[in-house]
Amino acid sequence: MPRLLPRLIKKFKETPLGEPRPRHLDKRVHVPSRKKGSFQPIPERPSYSVAGRVQSILLDDQSPVTNSRAYIRHKGLSPRVLIPPVKAAGDNAESHVPREMTAQEREWWSSPYLRMLSSPIRWCTISRRHKPSDFLIRLTPLQLPVPRGAKSLQVWMPDGLEHPKFRGRKGQLAMYLTCWKDIFSPENFSRIAPPRAAPKGIFHKLLATQISHLLRLRIIQELQLLEERLLRRSRRDDQEATILRRLTRAEFKELRETGELPHRDAVAVVVAPPVNRDRITKNKPAASIEPEVPSDDQVAPSASDFHRKVQLPLSTLHKAQCHLPEKEEHPFSSLVPTAQVPLYNGLTMFPSAPQRAMLHKALCKVLNAERHSRLGQSSTSSDGNRRKESTPGCERGSHAFLLISNERTVKRADSAALAIALWRLRMWEGDAYQGLVYSGGWEVDGEWRMNYLQEKL
Repeated sequence: MPRLLPRLIKKFKETPLGEPRPRHLDKRVHVPSRKKGSFQPIPERPSYSVAGRVQSILLDDQSPVTNSRAYIRHKGLSPRVLIPPVKAAGDNAESHVPREMTAQEREWWSSPYLRMLSSPIRWCTISRRHKPSDFLIRLTPLQLPVPRGAKSLQVWMPDGLEHPKFRGRKGQLAMYLTCWKDIFSPENFSRIAPPRAAPKGIFHKLLATQISHLLRLRIIQELQLLEERLLRRSRRDDQEATILRRLTRAEFKELRETGELPHRDAVAVVVAPPVNRDRITKNKPAASIEPEVPSDDQVAPSASDFHRKVQLPLSTLHKAQCHLPEKEEHPFSSLVPTAQVPLYNGLTMFPSAPQRAMLHKALCKVLNAERHSRLGQSSTSSDGNRRKESTPGCERGSHAFLLISNERTVKRADSAALAIALWRLRMWEGDAYQGLVYSGGWEVDGEWRMNYLQEKL
């Protein structure tokens, strides 16, 4: 009792009797199961011939008739990028420790598009087809507290959009919709058929705004995890494999003029200049990722500011130059399209000034961690000023950040996860479907988008 009473008092204080908390409709709690290796070596194939046999095959220890389970094949754990030597040298290492990826598997793992296509398959309620979960938005029903005698109120809330290290999934009952903002407009909520498990679930008016904020928050979280991983130096890391760097002014100028990026392993380019001072307060906005709720007395932006923001698209695709040797020719060079790299504009991607300042701060921290990991020391402001004075103007860093992912970089940190978070925001805003006459383009039988828009009109 002395140990139980303090815990009960703490629980009562956290949840007062007069203030019930919202809870998920599904009583089961999503607890990710710990993966255990079930792989066991299969015995050699026995001989069914009577020649040289002393006893019946039924009396053998590894008889395929009486001990058929020993011949059932089981999958092993998924391979990992790096395996600590301590775990690999432990007992039963072959069955309980996953193997290390090969060079070819690391190259596949470094591709954000292959990672998205290999995500778990789920059923989309809108398109009525199965898709990888990275192309969908996950919603779970939440039971809201209501007064006694009133009808129960269920609301669909986004779930699983943040990184599991910051916030994991809360419920098992879920509904998946295409990652497209036009679907979540209030006038289209009536066209979404909820599942039978939660037929009374409703969609709140700020659902699209909430999802937009969570997708942007995921980008900041991936940058924070990237910085944390780069700061943990390891002897097995390839220090020559650069993950994030600034494009020089000459490189950025060439990219804007030619529309081509001479980097084979580039997966994204993020243009994020420092945030200017406010014209009224003359102060720079503090970096924050908190959502902004516009108030009535907030100053409305001028027409010139709105026009300038509209002119910048959220992302544009640029060709990636792949310089192959003269003797090496791709057998499907005439069929495979040219690789393209998305360029993201930070001004459009993060319209809020505090959030945009947070993006620029997170990118600079990753750059500082990159220098600390490779050089063994972080750069100070005096060192940066001295380096700028000795560097020509065209060779100085621009506001464009180049993100690289290949077989060598995955040993240091997972930059493909950041590229996936950026691409999901691109799909959400609709940039992934523009210029394709809403026919889907990369999506097989994507005419449902065009039909959906026609029904909307």
